[in-house]
Amino acid sequence: MDTTTRFGKTIYLAHYHFQAAHLETVKAQMADLGAPTIRVVDCGDHYQAIEGCHRLRAAKALGLSPVIVVLGDDMPISEIEGLDIEIDSDAGLTTVGDLAGWLADAPRLDAVSFAEIEVAA
Repeated sequence: MDTTTRFGKTIYLAHYHFQAAHLETVKAQMADLGAPTIRVVDCGDHYQAIEGCHRLRAAKALGLSPVIVVLGDDMPISEIEGLDIEIDSDAGLTTVGDLAGWLADAPRLDAVSFAEIEVAA
């Protein structure tokens, strides 16, 4: 997978909660497997993770830089498997671009920042 290094963009997590025991398990696995790959939506000044909250927390704790896959604005939301964000069914969102706009205006949840991240090309 080709990647490009990006700097200074915060990744907001899909939700607040996490399980400490699960986080420790993910950290142990990641110590062997390396940095995670996480799907995100580009909201302009930040990325919004749509999955992988434990993996992002574990990467941060281990000093690893994640590889992110930025979903295209035209992608239908219905095609996103494993979407870990609660969306108001009345919001009328159909594409990732719609979702990005909605998330840009939504209250911010927990965030992780990395000195650098790898963006999949």
